[in-house]
Amino acid sequence: GCLSLNVLFSGKLDGGIIVGKMNQIVAPSSLGKSFVGMKVARNAQKVGMEVLYLDTEFAFDYGFAKSVGINTAEMLVVQDNKMETVQQTLIATIEELELEERKGLLVIIDSWGGLVTSKTVNDAISGKDVTDMTIAKKKNALARLLTGMGVTVFVINQTYETMDMYNPLAVGGGKGLYFASSSIVMGTSKAKNKETDGEISGAIVTANTKKSRFAKENSKLKFLIKYDGGIHPYFGIMEDALEGGYVIKPTMGFYSRPNVPDDKKWREKAIWNDAKEFWNPILTQTDFPDYMAKKYS
Repeated sequence: GCLSLNVLFSGKLDGGIIVGKMNQIVAPSSLGKSFVGMKVARNAQKVGMEVLYLDTEFAFDYGFAKSVGINTAEMLVVQDNKMETVQQTLIATIEELELEERKGLLVIIDSWGGLVTSKTVNDAISGKDVTDMTIAKKKNALARLLTGMGVTVFVINQTYETMDMYNPLAVGGGKGLYFASSSIVMGTSKAKNKETDGEISGAIVTANTKKSRFAKENSKLKFLIKYDGGIHPYFGIMEDALEGGYVIKPTMGFYSRPNVPDDKKWREKAIWNDAKEFWNPILTQTDFPDYMAKKYS
């Protein structure tokens, strides 16, 4: 549902998360990770997939999910953060399915960082202030288990800060999850999206491809989350369109499309208000999708 995120995950404008593989979106707090997960669930339902949503943070909001367009009556939501019972739930659910049926199942884990072991819970109840040294091993085992199940997995994960000045953010959750993932997109920062009157109407998130078997690693794009409309489908691809000559700037502050005969001059605000009208001729009547695939895949 978002062209720039499609590119970062798959290298293609019409791609997206990789079906049948493990995919991750990872970012610091409040950069829209869970909202992206909701949109993935919605789009999976639209193409006929079943969705199993594992809520390890006990934060799933049915009203919000419905507002995003999810059919909550057709989605199984499991709220549990104990790794052992989560693993049992996954095995029990998936093993009931034939191989072909598994191809139609999307498992969303929100979030990987919310998973704890039963030992951690029991120690907390008994007042023991000790670290469970088995948690990394168990998370790695769960990641390996998921990769062999034949389902599509979308993991929402957190970052942690490092002392590396070139890579200040790292992917949390252990090496097992990192190696098991076919695509990892990392949100690194966000900026306020302001209207002409100065009102803040959303957040512009900068993201890059941290790891991928399909898109060029370290590819960087932006996506927009609007407060009144969710993730903008087209935001983030203008710079590439200008670079490739699919959009030009005939005069300062105006844009135009060379492939559209006698195209009018578009102000930037008009482009984002009528984005489908502006971008569809470029996406369907030019080789811009091939240009993007050559650049990013």
